[in-house]
Amino acid sequence: MLENDYGLLGSQRVLSLLASDLHQLAEQFYPPPERLSSGWMVFTGTKASGSKAHPGQSAGDHELVTLAWPVLLREDLQQLTTLPNGKERAKARREWFQQRLARIIEYGWQHPKGPVLLTLADLSAMLGLTTVQVSKLLTEARRTTGKPLLTKGYYFDQGMRPTHKAEIIALYEAGLDEADIAHQTSHAPASVGRYIRDYERVKLLLTHRTPVEHIGHLLQMQPNVAQAYLDLVYQYHPDLRPEKVSPPSA
Repeated sequence: MLENDYGLLGSQRVLSLLASDLHQLAEQFYPPPERLSSGWMVFTGTKASGSKAHPGQSAGDHELVTLAWPVLLREDLQQLTTLPNGKERAKARREWFQQRLARIIEYGWQHPKGPVLLTLADLSAMLGLTTVQVSKLLTEARRTTGKPLLTKGYYFDQGMRPTHKAEIIALYEAGLDEADIAHQTSHAPASVGRYIRDYERVKLLLTHRTPVEHIGHLLQMQPNVAQAYLDLVYQYHPDLRPEKVSPPSA
């Protein structure tokens, strides 16, 4: 077709290589459905590679990977039929969604073609939930499993929620060095160092009794980011909370 229908000139070897590449792309993005088990969904995610995302960056700037994901397996359906009735049903259903979310995310993270990440919107479409519901379920799943369960925004630091900051600072306050923290949390070393430096800068200003309302402006942080670091400092150094700092002596 390349030679006869499109009039593409070139050696037979070049035409064969082009045809082979096209065939591989079709195999990658459109896997035959008969190869998939029931409950698996073909979905394109983002490879966990490259640097921190920046404003205005296109999703196409990242490497995309199409996989079949284990969305609704036989054991999920079996578990669904055994959910309790009454007041316990809502809690059991949340745990059912949490297990599925954790499995999907970890499948992408551990995949040979990855790690491959999904967004909250991707997970929302997969599970038929709103992004708010997915976010809440993920927060609970991270707390109960102790695993980071990385989404695309979480990995590339596109959000301003302090969850990953809290995890990094907890390890920092426990005495781990930056390299160990980066390895354990699957974050880039540069990001880990930035979180720790920002945390120490906020702590230093509190030590010098800088008014809390000025800290975000002085450090050029958005108010909710500054508050996230303030809360972390108060957690590990409650003596620096403004109401507990002794007034300077006359």
